[in-house]
Amino acid sequence: MTLRSRLADVRRSLRPQPVPPVVGIVERFTARQLVGWVSVPADLPPAPVDLYVGPHLISSTYPTAGVPLSGMEVVKEDGQAPRRSRGSGITAGPRDDRRHSPQEVRVFSFQVQGLWAFLGRRARVSVRFRGQVLPIAGHGMWLSPRRAGDGSIEELLALLASGHKLSKSGSFVPPLEQNASWGDDVAALFGQTRTVLAERGLEPFLVYGSLLGHVRDGGPISHDNDFDAAYISSHATGEDVAGELVEIALELRRSGLVVDLRHRLLHIHDPESGRKIDLFHSWFDDADNYRITWGVAGTTPFRRADWHGTEEVDFAGGRFLAPRQPERLLAHLYGEDWRLPKPGFNWNLSRVDAAEDGVLTTDQRTKVYWANFYATNEYRAGSTFFEFVNAHPAMPATVVDIGCGDGRDACAFGAAGRRVLGLDQSPVGIEHAREKAAGLGLEEVAFEVCDVADEQALGAVLDRGAGARSGPVLFYLRFFLHAINEEIQERLLAAVRTHARPGDLFAAEFRTDKDSDAEKVHGNHYRRFQNAEAFRERLVGTFGFDELLFEIESTGLSPYRGEDPVLYRVIARRTA
Repeated sequence: MTLRSRLADVRRSLRPQPVPPVVGIVERFTARQLVGWVSVPADLPPAPVDLYVGPHLISSTYPTAGVPLSGMEVVKEDGQAPRRSRGSGITAGPRDDRRHSPQEVRVFSFQVQGLWAFLGRRARVSVRFRGQVLPIAGHGMWLSPRRAGDGSIEELLALLASGHKLSKSGSFVPPLEQNASWGDDVAALFGQTRTVLAERGLEPFLVYGSLLGHVRDGGPISHDNDFDAAYISSHATGEDVAGELVEIALELRRSGLVVDLRHRLLHIHDPESGRKIDLFHSWFDDADNYRITWGVAGTTPFRRADWHGTEEVDFAGGRFLAPRQPERLLAHLYGEDWRLPKPGFNWNLSRVDAAEDGVLTTDQRTKVYWANFYATNEYRAGSTFFEFVNAHPAMPATVVDIGCGDGRDACAFGAAGRRVLGLDQSPVGIEHAREKAAGLGLEEVAFEVCDVADEQALGAVLDRGAGARSGPVLFYLRFFLHAINEEIQERLLAAVRTHARPGDLFAAEFRTDKDSDAEKVHGNHYRRFQNAEAFRERLVGTFGFDELLFEIESTGLSPYRGEDPVLYRVIARRTA
């Protein structure tokens, strides 16, 4: 080889090598979320996907290989078929997971709902990978808002400069380290939870984002805004573990904490500090596999032999429990690339498995909801429905208040000189009702814990309440029929029909199907919206209350904190 040819080879080696074009696309872009993918060689080192507004970098996340863009099917509510997390929006790609590429497909997402408040209509939102702008399906290389927000890009840049990050919920949040009291408050709440669990021989420990931040970042993840804890039950079936979580929730409620039981976890709130933690129930099944209802995004197995117990650690300035040797658990929860920061990580997109057999039922959630509700809400006067019914000229001297809650209307009837038996499935509600009646000196008002779904127990208590009477009885149900399912309602009304005699009255107030889409003050519990006309036909024709004394379907009957529900009120009498 000549000297000239050698010099030519050297010059060629020093020239910048062309970067191969990136194959990728943002194929779903909604007001809340954008989802896309890039196709790259499998051996390409991890590289971030960047979200830009004009020339300004807003956030970055690392794409993940092997993620189905359609999302995993998970059960959202009882009685509903599993449904996918994806949906139509500004753009929407194919509904299956076929992305034709001979290379590795890596998926990314950003939650963006908080972005639009800072953008004008001329703003250009784009997504880049390795410096190349990715096309947005149906829009080209950038997307502009449909309407202007109230803020400005300058305000957004100021937030970013002060350390705010785009969070997994799509809002811009300050780093937790700027909140000096957060660690102390959460540590105290964790300690209260730990005390309650210890009575059952259980230990709460850092999990999900909190564990990830502890191991990877040495503290809370900067864009995270919650605290995650889990415990491992001694039970081996999801059904038993779910039942145990209900008992734990009620014990935490009795300890003074506010609880909110969801289908896949328990929210625990400290009413004084306002802090909360998410508590996840998990267990090892009969095959020693780790199971958790929230789900996992990794395929690395985690078995009983991989669990090495817990140890005390420092986290956010407080003392907590964390798993020993947590790396394999993190790979199970998040995948082998768990060390890569992913502010855009989305469980609905990334979840590959979830323990569906441990999902809480609506009945279980309802039980905890009302226990918490009655412990944190108190009404000193009867409802507007009580006032209406009590003033009716046909009003009997004896009342059976079914679904009495904390005795609000039962005590109001008692104070009006009625003899009352109040029934409710919530021991907390009945406890408060008895205290209220005793404080008012209402000797003719009694309460019993009774689950109306238990036909035998309901029949026995109706025998005592409606059987030992002289004169007509009022069966009173306010805001109860929309809180039970149709099957239980049928059994309840059949029991009332069995115990009702000629002259007895039936009075009910409930939300109708015309109220189903209205916003609710108390939104996180089961409601069933039924047709008023269909109910009246069943009440008169099937259940024997054949004389209608009053009925109306309307708003304006029971306004509450700005909510004015569509309600059906009915008073009917049995004549034969």
